[in-house]
Amino acid sequence: MTRARMSLFALIAIALTTVIAAAQERPASPERAARRSPPPSEAPRPSDAIFPNRPEVERLPNGLSVVTVQWPSPGIVAYFSMVRVGSRDEVEEGHSGFAHFFEHMMFRGTERHSQHEYERTLQGFGADNNAFTSQDYTCYTITAPTRALPTVIELEADRFQRLSYDENVFRTEAGAVRGEYQVWSSNPSQPLWESLSEMAFTRHTYGHTTIGYLRDIEAMPTRYEYARQFFRRYYTPDNTTLIIVGDFGDRAALMAKIREQYGVWRGRRDRPRIPTEPEPTQGARRDLPWAGATPPRMFVGWRIPAFESTDARRRDASLRETAALQIVHDLAFDESSPLYQRLVVQDQSVLELASWAGEHTRDPGLFVVTASLTPGQSFDPIIDAMQAEMTRIAAGEIPAERVRAVQQHLRYALAMGLETPSSVANFIAGMLAVGGRIEAIDDYLRALEHVTPEDVARVARTYLVPERRYVATLSPAAIVAREGGAQ
Repeated sequence: MTRARMSLFALIAIALTTVIAAAQERPASPERAARRSPPPSEAPRPSDAIFPNRPEVERLPNGLSVVTVQWPSPGIVAYFSMVRVGSRDEVEEGHSGFAHFFEHMMFRGTERHSQHEYERTLQGFGADNNAFTSQDYTCYTITAPTRALPTVIELEADRFQRLSYDENVFRTEAGAVRGEYQVWSSNPSQPLWESLSEMAFTRHTYGHTTIGYLRDIEAMPTRYEYARQFFRRYYTPDNTTLIIVGDFGDRAALMAKIREQYGVWRGRRDRPRIPTEPEPTQGARRDLPWAGATPPRMFVGWRIPAFESTDARRRDASLRETAALQIVHDLAFDESSPLYQRLVVQDQSVLELASWAGEHTRDPGLFVVTASLTPGQSFDPIIDAMQAEMTRIAAGEIPAERVRAVQQHLRYALAMGLETPSSVANFIAGMLAVGGRIEAIDDYLRALEHVTPEDVARVARTYLVPERRYVATLSPAAIVAREGGAQ
């Protein structure tokens, strides 16, 4: 399955854009204003500006959570099943990659509905289905006509409760994952990401990528019984959230159908002991050779906090830090930033420069910058330039007008986001996966609205420092050998 999707940071930036635009720019039509007005007894929420109707959450007796959002998409509905299991949960030595592996296995059918029947039925409705795996969760996505919704509910409830495959099918799919790893490995970004993760996380399971270590993938065909245990441990109702967005009609009828199909599902999620990663005290660097032709590339990552603190007393402060890091992302590495203009446009020492503050993560993660360099360009001046920009921001040299300009840029660049049921469902899935609660959406949007220049300087000064920085570089093998080999 392809796993192309918009990053969670981009989606949240879109949400902020819409909040600002709604508050500052165009007045809502009377119909939209009425639809967005909160009940008289409730205070307005930041998300009222992005959700025409507030999300409703219901938890079934077996622990299954269901989030529904009525959305103005006539005849179309998104049906997402988010399982809170990712590579983070792969704590057993020698068993990395199983969260991603089950993304494949979930399409193998059940005794009631074969793989072919499942695919043929959805195709008959013109539905689009896919899946993706991240560090913290796995998500199964369907966008379909409203008339298909009863059938979609039946199919999804069946495969989540009654997935069926024999050992031969298991071995075949394990071989397919091995082939997928080979494809991934042909992209220079894969070894860079693997190396960066391994350097930054020596204990925590973020140290391996979602596809897993090659040695574990090669051993997968012998792990049939372990795979069955993995499914029972994590594919449970209390570890799954259904997110239904769009024109689904009567909510009471929808929930009745869900209770009918999912109500008998049983199981309790396993809670693995995730190793705690020590706070970094010094950075690290690794230089990798590449057999083929490629521009010099590098991934630079600074260790940053989790999306939000698990301590409720620190939750607001931690969300404000996360929000401030999003502002740093745009201040330092957006195409309009001084650093981008100097390195890419003026000096042309860098071919491509991009930043993603690491998708929000349940545990402390990475703020990542990637760069492709002009052939012959040394890495060190570029790394120094990046760190100098962090130092400038940390010193409080960014005026308040510039911070406001970044928000204005987000408004104009991303105002068209969160327009479809699937983009909304994807946004909610990601927020629930890392925050664990629907309130995290409003809490985070509120934090984004209140970030100050002082907040921006403080997070740069605290987290974006050399002691917390990890660098992975990649160059053609001859260049690495000439410069002294991998470090």
